[in-house]
Amino acid sequence: MKIQVGSAAYDMDSKQIESYLQTVLGYPVNLISIEKLGEGFHNAGFLVVFSNGHKTGRIVMRIVRGDTGWGHDYLGDRCAVLLLQHRLIRLAPRGTCTNSYDVATLMQDGSIRSIGDSVEFLHFMEEVKESENPSYSQDLFRISENGTISDTDKIRAKEIADYLSGLHSTKKPSAILYKRHIRDLIGHGEMLMGVIDTYPDPENLEFTSNEELERIETEAVRWRNKIKYLFHRCSRIHGDIHPFGNVRFTNENSILALDLSREEFGEPADDVTGMSINYIFFSIWKHGRLIPTFRELFEVFLNRYLEKTGDTEIFKVMAPFYAFRGMVVAHPQYYPDLETRSRRKIFNFVINVLGEETFDPAKVESYLEKEPS
Repeated sequence: MKIQVGSAAYDMDSKQIESYLQTVLGYPVNLISIEKLGEGFHNAGFLVVFSNGHKTGRIVMRIVRGDTGWGHDYLGDRCAVLLLQHRLIRLAPRGTCTNSYDVATLMQDGSIRSIGDSVEFLHFMEEVKESENPSYSQDLFRISENGTISDTDKIRAKEIADYLSGLHSTKKPSAILYKRHIRDLIGHGEMLMGVIDTYPDPENLEFTSNEELERIETEAVRWRNKIKYLFHRCSRIHGDIHPFGNVRFTNENSILALDLSREEFGEPADDVTGMSINYIFFSIWKHGRLIPTFRELFEVFLNRYLEKTGDTEIFKVMAPFYAFRGMVVAHPQYYPDLETRSRRKIFNFVINVLGEETFDPAKVESYLEKEPS
């Protein structure tokens, strides 16, 4: 049978539903009907009617809609909603709520499997051997030590740009997904405000203050409202591209980009800033300034990306993404051995970039060295 939830249609196997209900309820059942009760912005409800001998049973089946926004856009979002509600209903004071029997997953073949008693989820992946595919951060540490770059270093920077330009070539001009990505950039627990909330008390920090952190958040919100309607830019993204294990290379300089995360579609500047800020950061980390070799690698990467995509509009949306990435690399918990003056320069970079209407690659040194007014 086929059921409709918003704009999505799903095939369900009647015999599989009977088998599943028998497992959940603990007695044989015969399915009589599944009738749609209705749907709102968040959920669709169905009445499942079945018989047990001479008695008739009725259970409500709820499915979260994924086509209206509200943070329910991806399968994992909808799973999280139902698992949380299942747990909360079961923990509610006795007699104050109806029973929640289970949460189930609908498979491609129409079968149903239980996940309601889950205590955690497991992800199994193919092994990537460090000896065969070293982290790209090893290259950047080497460059920061000897101050020179090789042809291979340039090739690898271009390879990353090629990978991203290819990924970003898949477009999905969705206002819902693009606005979500820009919103999550500011407020998601893994992104700007979430990162700031994991900083130590600013009263105990030498390189920033509570007022300055508030300024960064406020400026980021201003940027959100400036760019969130540019949904023609919505593209397939990596979501967490950085050199510390997530980017690796084979001996033939082929890229391995691991741990794609957060969101499937969004703003390409997330990935471009996520990688390019590391050419700045590694130089500041080791030398306290942007040295010519890292400046060159920054330009090689960025110019290659622009050559492949022609996306000069990206400079008009980079600022809040650089702010997020800057707050990550300046974080005292993530990089405890970074000198105070180096953290200060990264904060200069963040605030100065947020204050510009368009990011200018030629002004990177100025962004780092100029104290914000």
